[in-house]
Amino acid sequence: MRPIVLLMLISACVCAAQSTEATSRIDINRDFAAAEALLQAGKVADAAQAFEHITYLQPDFAEAYFALGVSYAQLGKPEEAAAALRSYLKWKPESPDGHAILGILLFHDGRIADARPELEQAVRLDRSQSEAAKALGRVYNLEGNPAKAIALLRPLVTSGADDDARTILASALLSSGDAGSAGRLLDETLTANPHSPLQTYILAARAARDTHDLPKAFEICERGTRIYPNSERLEALAASFPEAALIERTSQRIEQIKSNLKDAGEMIAVGRIIIASDKGKRSSALELARALLARAVQLEPENATAWYHYGRCLAAQAKPEEAAAAFSKALSVVHDDELRVLILGQVGFTETHFSHFDAADEAFRKSLELNRKLDHHIPESALLYYKFLVLRERDAEWHALLDEILRWEPLYAPAMLERAKNYLAGEQPEKALEAALLVTRNTEDPETLRSAHFLLVKIYRMTGNDKQAEVHANWIKSH
Repeated sequence: MRPIVLLMLISACVCAAQSTEATSRIDINRDFAAAEALLQAGKVADAAQAFEHITYLQPDFAEAYFALGVSYAQLGKPEEAAAALRSYLKWKPESPDGHAILGILLFHDGRIADARPELEQAVRLDRSQSEAAKALGRVYNLEGNPAKAIALLRPLVTSGADDDARTILASALLSSGDAGSAGRLLDETLTANPHSPLQTYILAARAARDTHDLPKAFEICERGTRIYPNSERLEALAASFPEAALIERTSQRIEQIKSNLKDAGEMIAVGRIIIASDKGKRSSALELARALLARAVQLEPENATAWYHYGRCLAAQAKPEEAAAAFSKALSVVHDDELRVLILGQVGFTETHFSHFDAADEAFRKSLELNRKLDHHIPESALLYYKFLVLRERDAEWHALLDEILRWEPLYAPAMLERAKNYLAGEQPEKALEAALLVTRNTEDPETLRSAHFLLVKIYRMTGNDKQAEVHANWIKSH
């Protein structure tokens, strides 16, 4: 569930959490109603200040703590929100809404272990807490307990739950080795709603791959890329499929291009796959991708997507000057804000290569400012800026940006890995261990996985657990 859904849920629960008990403190009730009106009108900071004053005047006013927690959550203050909600639960320990909202808040703050008992209590108190059940299903998946997630979510899905619950159940089925059931569930979801979330396409492609239906897996990736043209996750997944199958599928698509030499869209799509499959090797296949993308920009000189991927290909070929020119052209013709975020990120990365640090910083800042305004943030682009800030030793800024990225997408594996490294550097091996293990359960990217297992070896050796260190060292050797 995305943070915006959380905000909608907790806002809706404000009224439900209000006590119906009569009170003689009419002024406090009047103040509470006025503060609640501010919250519902979107004046969240003013509402929070009002609720703070109410809890100061009447420390046993439970509903004010609940509303204060909601306000803090909307203001992006998860620690303060959690404290307020815990105060509410001190007075209302049997409130399923209170436990559900606190659990979901903790989950979205990446505090998986703390979220689980709150979510379990919410579901125990009220089986109809579907949002809590979905978040709990995600927690079980991340903790390596897919059987618990399946037992929890299967009845919910059978009773007609939303696509989000079906996707979480499918993820659990995949983890348990039942790719066939996961695939059928996801196929139904995609058929009913072709604009399903990106994660649904990713899981459906993985399910097809795990049932050894690679043509179907490729087709799902290609279909998903048409729905989400600015995401590079599906092309990365397709590039991870067995090499022989990838070559066969790419060859088929090239033959189709030969029969239609004006299909710029297909040229871009195939070029993207070749770039993703290269993985920094600078193979000869990149020249084919360059030729396809060069043809695409020739056919459609105002196509920003074509110029962007042409620039990516040139960068992969270690041609930074030509890549910079392509990105500049892409920026001059782009009309899509999501794509503009990606292009600016690549401009910043390229300027860093030239040691043009002021220009790089300007591009990264513009990318981040625009990224913040998107309905669906792009953590990959923001992480480029994070790495730039680390390079420039701007510690306060990179700490804040990493926290922001993880608020956008708490389970984004590359950012989780960076947080694990930071925990270890800060001599917090237990937190580093939890974060690194979450990375291994939440990504299939080979580079990210290797880094996480390497970090786990380091953590376990540091803490004297040589047996577990050897387990992860053997994983690295075998991969």
